[in-house]
Amino acid sequence: MLFGLTGVELSLIIVAISLFSGILSGYPVAYAISGAAFISFALISGLNELGLLYTLQEYNGVMEQVPVLERGWQKALLSTESTWAQGVFSRAFGGNVETLLAVPLFVLMGIALERSNIAEDLLTTMAKLFGAVPGGLAVAVVLVGTLLAASTGVVGATVVTMGLIALPTMLKHGYSKSLSTGIIATSGTLGQIIPPSIVIVLLGSIVGDMYSIGQENRAKELGITVLEILGEPAVLSTGTLFKAAFIPGVFLALLYATYALVFAYFNRDQAPPVQLGKPDPYKLLSYYNENPWKLLLAMFGPLVVGVAIWIGLAVGGYVDSTVVDEVTIYAPLSTGVISVMVLVLFMLTLARALRPGYAQLPIQVGLLGVALILVADWFFVPGEASGGLKTTFYIIPSIMIVYGMKHAINRLMEVEALRVVSPPVILIVAVLGSILGGVTNPTAAASLGAAGAIMLAATRKLKDAKQSTRIVIWAALAIIVLLLLRGNFDLRMTVKDINFDNKMAIFTALVAYHVAVFGLVYSCWILVREKIMSGILNETTKVTSMVFVILIASLFLSLTIRSFGGEHYIQTFLQSYEDPRTLLIVVMVVLFFLGFVLDFIEIIFIVIPIVGPVIYAADPALMPPAWITILIAVNLQTSFITPPFGFALFYLRGVAPPEVTTMDIYKGVIPFVIIQVIGLVLLWNFPIITTLLPTLLPAN
Repeated sequence: MLFGLTGVELSLIIVAISLFSGILSGYPVAYAISGAAFISFALISGLNELGLLYTLQEYNGVMEQVPVLERGWQKALLSTESTWAQGVFSRAFGGNVETLLAVPLFVLMGIALERSNIAEDLLTTMAKLFGAVPGGLAVAVVLVGTLLAASTGVVGATVVTMGLIALPTMLKHGYSKSLSTGIIATSGTLGQIIPPSIVIVLLGSIVGDMYSIGQENRAKELGITVLEILGEPAVLSTGTLFKAAFIPGVFLALLYATYALVFAYFNRDQAPPVQLGKPDPYKLLSYYNENPWKLLLAMFGPLVVGVAIWIGLAVGGYVDSTVVDEVTIYAPLSTGVISVMVLVLFMLTLARALRPGYAQLPIQVGLLGVALILVADWFFVPGEASGGLKTTFYIIPSIMIVYGMKHAINRLMEVEALRVVSPPVILIVAVLGSILGGVTNPTAAASLGAAGAIMLAATRKLKDAKQSTRIVIWAALAIIVLLLLRGNFDLRMTVKDINFDNKMAIFTALVAYHVAVFGLVYSCWILVREKIMSGILNETTKVTSMVFVILIASLFLSLTIRSFGGEHYIQTFLQSYEDPRTLLIVVMVVLFFLGFVLDFIEIIFIVIPIVGPVIYAADPALMPPAWITILIAVNLQTSFITPPFGFALFYLRGVAPPEVTTMDIYKGVIPFVIIQVIGLVLLWNFPIITTLLPTLLPAN
């Protein structure tokens, strides 16, 4: 054995050298990975035939040399092809095809928003809003980066877009090169973690299987079934991962913004205040005795109180339902009702805070409607109530809410910042709300997001041409009606006996559906007329093709590793760690360094299937699977901004002006790498950060 290494270890080295050589060669990644798979298999087969790759195994007290390909390369090739045909291909494109369909839809959603210049509008508006504060431009970049991350989910697109739009503006107004590049590169990587993230979608297509396999292996070792050790099937859905990722993503964004403000406080000359618009054009502060803290309290205080009450009721068991001995026990309040009412409460009180001089009666009527719906849901509408019964109790309060919301929205749209920010925010809330609220799965939500992005882009172009947007608005309202009907009625037309309530709901849904489809087709025609649609579709096709070709290439490489027992060797090595948390640390370190040379797609489809069955075999009470997955995602995000090899740094370097050096970018991201490490430590020690929302919100 060469250098004391076994044939399997030498084979793994051959695969690694082939892979990294292919990636560093400059060929497209998909071709490099698939080429590495074929070349490494050919090399291993040749060395195996020459008797140079073998392991020592004891038979009857005698050590014998066993080739890594025991039955020769022909049998190994046939076995690999058989595995591909029977198992791996089916797992990638069969059982998970619905989850993977979300990828092109989310990509389309992000590119449509990017091509319609909505990102540029967001940054300009946020810069006007926060620019007067030292470090305000950096805070604006974080906020816009967060919104773009939640709307695009593509790291490279977000970093490049922010680099092109924000970096020249920050440098022009005296911001230091290091802070500017650091905040842009890091905020752009939030697309890695904030849902709807393509990273989370792709992870969800893999780790669900890994968790199931890991728990089945654990159950076999204990000699019992998975149901006996868990009390439920070993299921980890993409929707659950979206819920788990939301709080960590927002938390990291808050840490970035906090650092920017602290940096500006101590280095005012490197992050000066910038006046890009008229100071307080609405004279809001005069209503609050020139005290901005009172204004902030009036704006966000009701939201904080509402969310706190919601969490308190949920923890106390007064929200949602539980299953005991196969019997569903409903809490007094439903999650859907309280979540929508908290959102409505926020919008009504925000309109009251930003337009205190307007008549308050419409807002008060809307707030009374909110209170009446909550009272009706608690005392008069049981959890198993039909849609008709709900409509009976909700109809009058809903009319009151609509009356209040009509006035509130008109008032809020007078504020430029809200007028620009609200369309993408509403889209994000609709997409995430439908997932987090259990209304639909991520793939259907991705369809909603893609359609919504197309209609937003069309609305923007119609406004530029000073044409009416009435058709698109009616289509958007029809989509909202469809979501409400889907959450409260049984819309299946294949049911034998359909009661009157559901018949009316189905009829209304059909009307709303045709209105929505007409609005979507009209929006597509507008984008075709403006010569934007072709660019959106071309870019979406490129990104989606890249993802799926890399997926196929990664599977080829995985099969090559499996052919000589490399997968089993790695898993056996990992299982030698008795403490599962120590094992997870080892895997995290390996993934961190792999993130320097591999993109997240390759890591997900090459590495996770190998290490997944081991790390997801831990007791979920000790190491929740959603917690493990989000740790991996944040870890990869950290890797992508760590000098000198972070992918985000290369993206930014490609669009940065000549006066910004590579060293400026490296210096700028170092504080944010430290913030990422702090975030990882907090996530490690407080898993509840990731498990809180999946626990509170209903399952998909």
